[in-house]
Amino acid sequence: MVSPELLRRYPFFSVFDDAGLNKVAMATEEVKCASGDVLFEADQPATYLYLLLEGTLELSIVAADRHGQGIRKLFHAGEIDAGEVAGVSALVAPCLYTATGEITAPSRLLRIDAQTLRELCATDPRLDAALMHAVAQATMRRLHDTRVQLLAARV
Repeated sequence: MVSPELLRRYPFFSVFDDAGLNKVAMATEEVKCASGDVLFEADQPATYLYLLLEGTLELSIVAADRHGQGIRKLFHAGEIDAGEVAGVSALVAPCLYTATGEITAPSRLLRIDAQTLRELCATDPRLDAALMHAVAQATMRRLHDTRVQLLAARV
């Protein structure tokens, strides 16, 4: 468990009232990771939402050969910086991570049980809408960053 006041500092959690924030805080733990640690892998069940407090998290996507040659290539898909959430797939069905998240510098994170967040949303439609809005904002920022990378690659 972490202090609800720690969560309150971050805009992503501004949608929660005091009772909801307390429930989220009870389902949250602080973790420290070393460079090279993998937090989550693409196509695996998304069980946690993460908030990066310090450090850097790199997102990558694995492209696999469709013709059965067993060729796989890893592509950089973006970075998560301090103050940002990662693993938002944990809140969107089918709740599978869509990228692999690897720590690239010593980091401190909050790991939040996604099942608890989904249960809170199931009982409070207003919270669900507000949290999905926050997820959409985070996703749109990442989509913009990806588009910039694609444009840069074409030049």
